[in-house]
Amino acid sequence: MTLYNTNHFMQKSFLSLLITLLFSFSIKAQVAPQPSPGASFSQTIGVTRVDVEYSRPGVKGRDIFGGLLKYGELWRTGANAPTVISFSNDVKINGATLFAGDYSLHSFPDEKEWKIVFNTDLTATQNTYNELDNALLISVESRKIDFTETFTIDISDVQADMAQLNIYWEQTAVSIQIEVDNEAAIYNEIQIRNNEAAGAFQQAAEYMVNKQMDLAKALENIEKSIFLKETFRNTWIKSVILRQMGRNTEALEMATKAQKLGGTDPVYQLFKAAVESSILELRSSVPAN
Repeated sequence: MTLYNTNHFMQKSFLSLLITLLFSFSIKAQVAPQPSPGASFSQTIGVTRVDVEYSRPGVKGRDIFGGLLKYGELWRTGANAPTVISFSNDVKINGATLFAGDYSLHSFPDEKEWKIVFNTDLTATQNTYNELDNALLISVESRKIDFTETFTIDISDVQADMAQLNIYWEQTAVSIQIEVDNEAAIYNEIQIRNNEAAGAFQQAAEYMVNKQMDLAKALENIEKSIFLKETFRNTWIKSVILRQMGRNTEALEMATKAQKLGGTDPVYQLFKAAVESSILELRSSVPAN
């Protein structure tokens, strides 16, 4: 009886595992051709990365623009799911600023002009699209091209600071100019790296102070943090270090500066009482000029 129950349990467990694996496989793997296969690509323009993920329906003998796609009506600019486009830095689209981020790409095709929409709702469809979620809407002229069976989005004419995003299908195409500001992107990246480094030096200094380790090394670290990005927090930590080193005049100067810098930082409220108390105590110990 025990052996039968054990074997029966093992068989049920194996069957459950098999069903789970098959279900997982059916979700993650495509086991049959799709009528509108998915596609994706990346293109770097200067130091800005552009990623596009979309699906590629075919004409299949149909009249597309003005037929299957009624003029003036919203189109998700693909099939199956909204087309998604991502920018790693701020860009200009036909001269209009679009901030770094991910957007669903929609359009309102017309006979001579299209409206192109960058929408912040990445799941927006014809039924759920809300213009209040639009980050940018532009108008572009359409043009006639040689017949193209498969819907295509690509990026061409790539230069150091600009490129063309092209959308074409059947015998119609539109192009959008993407401009990037490499100098601003590089500066922004430097600021991010500086902030990260400033935070690391600050954490090292704070740890050393709390553990009563080498104060000279802690002071060196906090000064590196302040050099990269001065905040109320690292200025306050410097005050604490200087006070522990017996350099009260300098400590008072740093505590007062921390108080001023904290006026624009909501986190300062957590340190306000300690900073103000330290300022009062340091003033009593520092001779008046």
